[in-house]
Amino acid sequence: MNRAAPALPPWLDSAAPDEAAPGLRVSLGHAPCSERIGGRSRPGSPFGSLVLAALLLPASSLAGGFAVSEQDAAASGRMGTAVARPGSASSVHFNPAGLGELRGASALAGVTAIIPTATAGDPANGPSFSSSPSLRTPPHAYAALSVGPAAVGVGFNAPFGGGLRWPEGWRGRYELVEMKLEVLAGHLAAAYRVTDQLSLGAGASLYRVGVMLDKRVDLVDRDGRALLGGSGVGLGGGLGLQYAPSPGARLGLAARLPSSVGLSGGAHFEGVPPSFNQVLIDQPVSTSVALPAKLAAGAELQLAPVRLFADVEYTFWSSFQSFEVDFSDERTPDVSQPRNWANAVTVRLGAERDFGLTTARAGLLFDGAASPAETLSPSLPDSVRLGLSVGAGRDIGPVRADLAYQFISFLPRESSGDAFPAQYAASAHLLALSMSWSSQGL
Repeated sequence: MNRAAPALPPWLDSAAPDEAAPGLRVSLGHAPCSERIGGRSRPGSPFGSLVLAALLLPASSLAGGFAVSEQDAAASGRMGTAVARPGSASSVHFNPAGLGELRGASALAGVTAIIPTATAGDPANGPSFSSSPSLRTPPHAYAALSVGPAAVGVGFNAPFGGGLRWPEGWRGRYELVEMKLEVLAGHLAAAYRVTDQLSLGAGASLYRVGVMLDKRVDLVDRDGRALLGGSGVGLGGGLGLQYAPSPGARLGLAARLPSSVGLSGGAHFEGVPPSFNQVLIDQPVSTSVALPAKLAAGAELQLAPVRLFADVEYTFWSSFQSFEVDFSDERTPDVSQPRNWANAVTVRLGAERDFGLTTARAGLLFDGAASPAETLSPSLPDSVRLGLSVGAGRDIGPVRADLAYQFISFLPRESSGDAFPAQYAASAHLLALSMSWSSQGL
């Protein structure tokens, strides 16, 4: 029998074994012929494959496929263009320098509904499988106050998050059955209006990362179940600048500093025969995930009656070149695996126009892939993403309501090398709603 499972975070307990149907088969992932384990090469280790596929998941899931840029419905209607947009409490997230243009107090709160779907086809012309539709609702809330040329703001949101669940009997069940990721963040930001044209800002962020994985383990003559999870806290920060060279134009720069988040949790196995008891052991595990640095430049141009926006982002995913996992039990070798991610460019375009008390918006997105084809997996079928957005906002008494819809399409992509063989396609529907208030309009 396995040793008692270590104490796991509550969100991992929500996927407790009693939720499994009778006869549920659990598996390990697709493994290359040999893996680097504890500095040695060991042939076909199923445990090493499980750990790599499972505990690499937190970092993999933080790629663009699960980055939640929809942190203000007004910005979401413009496909997230907000680096050069001043005067909103959501500047706490997008560019702290934007707080410098606030007058008085401001507050904003809302939620984004995200419905992702994915398909995995068999390159050998076998059947295709689709993930089960799921609904995620990450919130966002901000408040800011200006006093003279200075302003401060606070915020809470979920900058990354999501999940996928594949059918129980699909051919990739040894890679993944279900994954849940949640990254919550608290922000504190400040800005100073140096001149009427120039504002500078800075902010600090506290991240709480949690991840849960449910998969099946191939035990030669039977299948078992593996539940893995962990959580951790990390600090980050950012800097920003906004400059208005003319009354009808504004430029913005924002930089997010990298953050390292240590994750600790546990691995729990079910249906393990005695011959595997010395390998598949319930035990604490630990690792770390790097939230990458990002540079963003934006512009806003007033061409009456239309306002045009453009943002270009450069995310330093190349910092994720390898990944290490530490096991508390000395009988389980630590694991190291190369990942070889590349930096990625994101381009956002947006436009809006006022019609009395109502504002109409639209936007376009190009988002480059960070993961090479050799590391694609069912947990994140990463690919180039194209998107379209529409939105509207209206003043309702002392508050303003903003609504936005986005459709994101992941271009088809096939894995290669030692990755699980599949042809992936994915898409997501997003609906954002925000309510805001400002004392400036009183």
